Amino acid sequence: MNKGLKRKIFMFSALIGAMLFYMIFFGRRNITVGVMIIIAAFMNLNEDLSYKPGLSFVKVLGLLLIMGIVSYLNSPITIVSCILTFLVVFGTTFSSYHLFRSDVYMPYLLCYFIMSANPVTLENLPARLMALACGAVFIVGLNIVLNRDKHYNISKETLDNLVEELNRSIDLKLDGKDVSVDSFKIAKGFYLSLFHRFEYKYFPSPKQQSVLNIVKAFQSVGYLLSQSDLSDNELMYIKKVLSEIREIKIEDVFEGVEIESKGMTPILLNLEIIVNELNKDLSDEFAIPDKKIITQLFKPFNRRQFNFRSVKFVFAFKMAVIMLLWEVLTMLFNLPFTKWLFFVTVSMMVPYIDDMAYTARKRIQATFLGVFIFAIILIAMPVIPISQRAVIIIVVVICLFVFVWKIKDRLIRNTMTTLMSVTTSLSYIDAPKAVALKILWVIVGVAAVSLFNFKFLPYSVEKETRNNLENCYRINEKSIDLIRQKCLGGNAENKTSLFVSESIVRENIQVNDDNRELYNLQVMISNLCNFILSYLDVNGCSDELNNNLLDIIDKDSNVDNHLDLKESVMAWSMRYAMDMFKKERKLI
Repeated sequence: MNKGLKRKIFMFSALIGAMLFYMIFFGRRNITVGVMIIIAAFMNLNEDLSYKPGLSFVKVLGLLLIMGIVSYLNSPITIVSCILTFLVVFGTTFSSYHLFRSDVYMPYLLCYFIMSANPVTLENLPARLMALACGAVFIVGLNIVLNRDKHYNISKETLDNLVEELNRSIDLKLDGKDVSVDSFKIAKGFYLSLFHRFEYKYFPSPKQQSVLNIVKAFQSVGYLLSQSDLSDNELMYIKKVLSEIREIKIEDVFEGVEIESKGMTPILLNLEIIVNELNKDLSDEFAIPDKKIITQLFKPFNRRQFNFRSVKFVFAFKMAVIMLLWEVLTMLFNLPFTKWLFFVTVSMMVPYIDDMAYTARKRIQATFLGVFIFAIILIAMPVIPISQRAVIIIVVVICLFVFVWKIKDRLIRNTMTTLMSVTTSLSYIDAPKAVALKILWVIVGVAAVSLFNFKFLPYSVEKETRNNLENCYRINEKSIDLIRQKCLGGNAENKTSLFVSESIVRENIQVNDDNRELYNLQVMISNLCNFILSYLDVNGCSDELNNNLLDIIDKDSNVDNHLDLKESVMAWSMRYAMDMFKKERKLI
């Protein structure tokens, strides 16, 4: 049985198990809450919560309990509950989208509005909160189990995998075959699993800095291998150094090989960086930065995140505003079953207006398809020898099965959601009214959300890409200044934070024909600056190289021809980075 099939069977079994578990222990009113929590657990799997499981559990538990308490206060709807709903929706959307960069906020918001639509009495509130606590245990527990093999340190196994990946590419080169720059998936995957961790981004410990330096150096070696035309002797020597990477001394890396090609020297320099970092005796202890450093970091962080240039802030604000609008209208006019408006809005709201037309079309198609299937079920119900409650349960189970089996198909997923909602609504309203209200509120919701998205603070992929390209330019400017400060006797302690931040920004750039040249320039400048700073950390800087680097940065000078081999590579790298930076400035 393949892994994909096992996953789907497991998901379906978990959903059915959750329904039974919540029905038995927490009552019928909490069944749908359990289903949404299970869906949230599966959608959370891409975000590794096993890094600090205790803190992850506190965050998830806190979010669920806040939603449970506020949903209780939201029945009946009052001015105070409207304000609380705005805060909960904004906070949930912003924090989830900021942390997970995906639509994982959806099941949390749906869970909140399901609880609001199915309120409990004060007597039953503890049971609901206990149900949410069990949900937090499941969300974090499942994540820890499935992500337990991920590493955040350079273990023997991880290092062996990184070395083996380079050895495979060397074997291909020895056989006369090309090596793709995209083939180094282990190094890239390991780096991606690290770079969005909050500590790595803002407060990296010495060991965390070493881990990132090692992985970055492995990535650089892979890139240079794919781009360079190395001799067989050079390739075999690289394999030899890799086989001795834990034992070899840094001064021996350049020994025993005659350099024949241009790409060999930077490869050996990167291997020196790896050897140097592996030989460091670093403590795992984490030192909390002083107040001044925290202030310096969080002022620009807050400015970037809490303003209308941030897609996360704009999206969360828009989601909260339109939900507040539905709450106020429901309170003022006592509109019936407007919970469908909330559910439509959660599935319709998208961060970028580029996706709006497609989302709206699929939502409307799914609604009418789901209602059509529901009509067929209604026609067949009089001749089916089972009760209405049994039919509802069977339909819900089938819908969940299809939902899991075709979870990546938006049309089928939304169709099953529609079918489940109108079928379960038979429990408290008659069939014609259920269909009519479902269609009415879906059309109203789609029209209102579409208009709202396009007219109120519209945010496009193009706009975010433009902002992030400008951010990358400023980060490259800071990277060059960091090299200047290093040459002037300063330190480069925030090097890791700077380059990790740049990687995060770059992940949110949509590359196209119009910006590809600029994007590639920014990647090259970033990699060269990281390479130069890592070299200076390992080998220090002679007076000649120090002066030449400063002259290149500040006076646009040429490379000093009297430098030795290693320092000449650094000077030429700086010269190349500055030439590209001038071109980047023009393109920006």
